[in-house]
Amino acid sequence: MGNDWFEGKRHAVLIGILLVLAYTLLMFGNNIVSLTHPDEVFYIQTAKEMLTHKSWLTPIIFDEVQFEKPFLSFALFALAIKIFGLTAFGARFWPALFGIIGVGTVYWISWTLFKRKRLAFLSGVILSSSFIYLALSRAVLTDMIFSVFVTITIGCFCFAYYNRKYKNEGIILYFTVAAIAVLTKGLLGIVFPVAAVLIFLIYEKNLKFLKCRATAWGALLFLGIALPWHLLMYARHGSWFLQEYFYNVHWRRILVSEHARLDNWYFYIMLMFVGVTPWFLFWIPAGRSMFMQFKKKMASRDKLFFLIAWIVSIYAFVQPAHSKLASYIFPAFPAIAIILAYTINEALERAKNGDSLKLFKMCAYIMSIILGGVAIGGIIAAKQYSDIILNMQPVYWSAGALICIALLMAILNRKKMYLQMLFTYLGVTFTLLGALYFSRSYIEPWVSCKLICNVLLTVDQSQTPILASKFYVRGVRYYTNRPMAVIDINGKGFWSPHPIPFLNKDSMVVDFLNERPVTWAVLKEGNVEDLHRILKNRPFRIEEIDGIGGKHILRIEKTG
Repeated sequence: MGNDWFEGKRHAVLIGILLVLAYTLLMFGNNIVSLTHPDEVFYIQTAKEMLTHKSWLTPIIFDEVQFEKPFLSFALFALAIKIFGLTAFGARFWPALFGIIGVGTVYWISWTLFKRKRLAFLSGVILSSSFIYLALSRAVLTDMIFSVFVTITIGCFCFAYYNRKYKNEGIILYFTVAAIAVLTKGLLGIVFPVAAVLIFLIYEKNLKFLKCRATAWGALLFLGIALPWHLLMYARHGSWFLQEYFYNVHWRRILVSEHARLDNWYFYIMLMFVGVTPWFLFWIPAGRSMFMQFKKKMASRDKLFFLIAWIVSIYAFVQPAHSKLASYIFPAFPAIAIILAYTINEALERAKNGDSLKLFKMCAYIMSIILGGVAIGGIIAAKQYSDIILNMQPVYWSAGALICIALLMAILNRKKMYLQMLFTYLGVTFTLLGALYFSRSYIEPWVSCKLICNVLLTVDQSQTPILASKFYVRGVRYYTNRPMAVIDINGKGFWSPHPIPFLNKDSMVVDFLNERPVTWAVLKEGNVEDLHRILKNRPFRIEEIDGIGGKHILRIEKTG
């Protein structure tokens, strides 16, 4: 299965294989675990409340308007509820579908740049099997949908630039899809693609490429698509919309760290390296390859710079912001996948010509050693957490699979069967999915509020407010549909306002509990201790009903 095999196949065949692979990795079995807290339930609860209030354009949480994101992703999630019902599969349908679309888009961009089918195919393989892509395809977040729109936007420019016959169409589509990206996650939907294009065109000394009617029409079309929703929300909600959407969601994330431990100089650099696991070691030959391309002024350097401009355009905006999350740098990963695929494809070409691949082979041997170490380390770690991991069989099976993959990888590498060796990397991703499948019954209680809420609903069917820990409140709301209050002593509020009681002082907790004879609570261990401390020597009785996955159901009765 050399390069001739790939070049002899039609694009439809190669893309079809990629889409089947992508479906298996990104969508198949995405309902094995219930919706997790705190983020998945936030997005689906918002979509559910939008349906309840018949509000397709305005996101709603806890029965009040919220502008954590624009409306489009929430509307898609609401549509999924209409089609599939309130199921985990339906909730995760759109991120998975967009993940599959993203794989096809990367194939298209790779082919547009390099006109090599094997390279384009490897780009799709690397992207679809990278751990970060896998995670965000199977999670109810807006980031996969947004990232794919950004990728398509940049792809439209790439197509316009390298196929001048379709320049006007490409530019107009560029602005159109950018507008949709803005309606998905905000202003970065236009900032990322514009920055990438400007960096590239400045490097090419070809800013005049944009000097055409298509750019003007495209800009008008962008405003015509992206602007009306913003104007409508301002007309309905006035300065509060400006404060929440533009300041709190956009500007404040630059000034204030939402997660202080991630606010450092190396977080995104490290993530771009390890996020493409199991392919991360190929960054080493990729760095050397790109250096040599520019040093020797080789033919592909301008196309590689296009990919570098793509990555830099995203990194340059997200790195200075104090709020840092893995999802913020995520739109750079399609470009990273293409760079790694380019490096691997060039190595395979050199191997065909009898050249030495010392660095390439070294990476594969090191990966074999890492996989063996992970297998052994996983068994040791699992035994240390025997109170959580009650069945070691999935651990042994996963470890055995990794050891087999490591041995096969080393053997194929030694025999110089490099292309076959590369496909053993897919085994690592499949092993991860298999481990998650066989461990689902042990994972579920810790990552989801469904089981604890099922218990609560059997012992209390009232509609009184439930007191919950901050981390669980969205999940409890989703699975019970009850009014909520949060206990978080000395804690801060949510990043975006939640219109529910936020009890961060002892006196506020006591006042809340005094409002009714009995209060039910779903709390983590720390908040249980807070409650016992606060109510000590006060006229209340605390009864623990059940505990699942670190969550405790308490019945708090006022006795005085």
